Amino acid sequence: MRFLVIVVSLILFANAGDIVYVGSSTIGGTVLPKLAADFSKEYNIRFDTIKIPGSGEGIKALLSNETKLAGISRNIKDKERKKGLRFFIIAYDAIGVVVNKNNPIKNLSKEQLRKIFSGEITNWKELGGRDLPIKTVTEILTAKRATQIVFTELIFETKKLVGTYGPNNTEVDKPVDEVKFVAQNEGAIAATSMVFFKNNNEVHSISVGGIKSTEKNIANGSYPISRPLELVTKKDIDDAHLKFLNYVYSKNAQEYINKTFVAVKLERK
Repeated sequence: MRFLVIVVSLILFANAGDIVYVGSSTIGGTVLPKLAADFSKEYNIRFDTIKIPGSGEGIKALLSNETKLAGISRNIKDKERKKGLRFFIIAYDAIGVVVNKNNPIKNLSKEQLRKIFSGEITNWKELGGRDLPIKTVTEILTAKRATQIVFTELIFETKKLVGTYGPNNTEVDKPVDEVKFVAQNEGAIAATSMVFFKNNNEVHSISVGGIKSTEKNIANGSYPISRPLELVTKKDIDDAHLKFLNYVYSKNAQEYINKTFVAVKLERK
């Protein structure tokens, strides 16, 4: 069972002030707005802005002092850790593999996924499905969004995005656009955060290596395509940001996060 024990005992510098978040849309576009609003109401501290240009841009903004709070939907990198950053895992997310609701395929191995997204396998009949061309869809590869990077590392064992995917791959701007593409194309397949297709009955997620993306499997680490969701700060945290970090780990906040992701501080049977 993966779990996180957070002891926030950091040296405080600076004065309390407005909070600005920059980073992952998986965090900033889902649970953060309500967490920010509830926190602001309870503590009378303004959560000023939520910007979601992606994990990498969030780290850049943090290092350049454009923000004191970044968000990433991947593991922190060694080079980032060496810069003295502190990271706080607030939840786990699964990258689900989704196909059209009419696609009978229920399970694929990581090797099959690699061959599909590289363009080596081009028809569903090669996998026991219907005689239908496979249409892969991803976020824009040159944007280097965290979801695409994590999926590529786990499936292809490389950080290289451009040139790794097949020549007929379709690129779209946002995860919701990926899901929309799959819903509209019976032969389509995408890999994206579960939050973006959780309540969409036009698509369905498949097992990976025989393991379903259930809350239990994500929490215990058995589902093979999962990732941490993390808030990131520098070493020195002012009072406002410290209070927000503590609030995120409160029972009410974690219960809210768990409605979308797999929270880290809830007991599970």
